[in-house]
Amino acid sequence: MKFSHKIRLFLFLLTNTFLFGQTPGFNYQALILNNEEIQIPGTNVLENKVPLGLEEIILRFTISNETSVEYIEEHTISTDKNGMVSLIVGEGIPISNTFYDINWDGKLKYLNVELNILNDNDGFVFLDSQKILYRPQPDRGNENRNGNIKIVSSLGDLSPPYQLGDIIWLTDYGINNSPSLMIWDDIKWTPINNDFDPTNEFGLIVVGNDSFRDAQFKKPVTGDQVWNQTCNCLEVYDGTQWVSLRNMKAENGLYTRDNKIKLGGILIEPTLITTSATNTFAFAGLQESTNTEDQIVVMDKSTGVLRQKPNSTLHQKKQVIIIASDGQLEFTTPLKITNSDKIDVFRNGVRINFIAINNTTIKLEQEAKCYQDDKVRIVQLY
Repeated sequence: MKFSHKIRLFLFLLTNTFLFGQTPGFNYQALILNNEEIQIPGTNVLENKVPLGLEEIILRFTISNETSVEYIEEHTISTDKNGMVSLIVGEGIPISNTFYDINWDGKLKYLNVELNILNDNDGFVFLDSQKILYRPQPDRGNENRNGNIKIVSSLGDLSPPYQLGDIIWLTDYGINNSPSLMIWDDIKWTPINNDFDPTNEFGLIVVGNDSFRDAQFKKPVTGDQVWNQTCNCLEVYDGTQWVSLRNMKAENGLYTRDNKIKLGGILIEPTLITTSATNTFAFAGLQESTNTEDQIVVMDKSTGVLRQKPNSTLHQKKQVIIIASDGQLEFTTPLKITNSDKIDVFRNGVRINFIAINNTTIKLEQEAKCYQDDKVRIVQLY
């Protein structure tokens, strides 16, 4: 994500995570990256995904419902050397209302996050908006109120028992040995994106096919999203059905390639393009035709439908027949001469050569000099 008018750009690499613990608040943990390109010494490589370490920032959290803002707070915090931040939303400095004023009625709410890099003096920039569904737990006396996510390098570093929904940050996971946020699904630790609880917003839900999707979303609501591994596409529920841009058909003169819709193909229904004096329709860069057999596009004057017709049918002609006098060589054409190639001259039915001596007069070749009462026919195309 890029922020306009900033020299240094920042983004969240991790899914913003919410740990709903025993306190009146929830944990927020993220890794912030510096998106400014940095030359790696000794190489020709520019790296732009370097953690923003030891940087003082302000995070502003806004919790809202479908119609209004319910709570705003700010946290002034420094990233650690790895660019990580971890805090409790609900324990910041209130800007509007208090955390206890939020009506946690079990309905969907939204968490908007803004970031202010203090060294940049550029103020707050919008980072993200996520859905949250949260009910605070009652205080259980002396139980641990620390809602931080535990960071481990191996699952062997953990000790049971675990509770459904427990979250950890595993620094070495999978064949690529990459870090991953994990959740206890009551049977095993699984990557957060494989957790199929549609009521949480820990990450994009991943399903293997339509059947798994329908099993996880028995009653989908408008806006639900899922990554379907069968089509390798993001699907969104539109209130009636699951829709994917990748699965949308491009037809009637359009086609898809490389996840892009492009012009070209077969028209399968009558198609109307309406223009106006302002919104005109034009082609630029057309090549000049050098083939005399090329077809010409014409438009029906009543319907505007485009058709093709042979070039020859568009030529109109005008002719004149002149009774020549003895020795006559010069004759007047029926129209002004614009192109000698559009004129044919016949004497007594035989085509003869000529030259144009001005824009209305031709002169026959000397060998074709006329005799009295010869019939000269001049045909001119226009």
